[in-house]
Amino acid sequence: MGEKGCHEGHRDRIRKRFVQFGADSLHEHELLELALFYGIPRKNTNEIAHKLLDELGGINGILNATADELCKIKGIGPSAAAFIRFLSDACREYNSFIPSLQSPEAESDYPMYFRDCFNGTAAGLCLILCPGTSCRIVFSKDGILNGTTDMVQIANQLLKMECDRVIIGINRIEGHASPETDDIELAGIFKRQLSLLGIELADFLIIGRKRSFSLMYDGAFSF
Repeated sequence: MGEKGCHEGHRDRIRKRFVQFGADSLHEHELLELALFYGIPRKNTNEIAHKLLDELGGINGILNATADELCKIKGIGPSAAAFIRFLSDACREYNSFIPSLQSPEAESDYPMYFRDCFNGTAAGLCLILCPGTSCRIVFSKDGILNGTTDMVQIANQLLKMECDRVIIGINRIEGHASPETDDIELAGIFKRQLSLLGIELADFLIIGRKRSFSLMYDGAFSF
């Protein structure tokens, strides 16, 4: 069997496993391979998938990479980079609205809303929510928010979606909700930076294992 036939057989096996058993049946590199089948139709994407994961630190890093960063990976050209950027934007658009969750009717309902969003996710996930009649998740990050490096991307997204108020939620459902000094400092940075754009930081929530902590309502931070 020629190289093309081997690749086609491998692609068919990956596709069939995904269709029959879902994404949980695939390793991370196989899931990335499957996506790359549609952006790189005539190459063996196994090695490319491994290089992307090694160089960019997992699928989250790949989806957050710029087109220039992606093109530095051997096997990724402008067309494949554009396809990955499309996947990133599509994921962000999908995550901006969660129809399965009921929109909170009052500010006090947002901690439970964030808890529902965090259910089944790893601790450390941060979400920025634009409150309103439809709850829009405008930014998510698996890790600590950085008020300097993340702010430009966050600001662009907020302005694009015309948000005038935001709530930040931090996932600590494996531990306690008590705020740390870094949390209060980060809230201050975001409040100052967002206010320059005419955007209000309405609350900064820490979602713990047994309870939630609001830096606004529990008095740890002066809004």
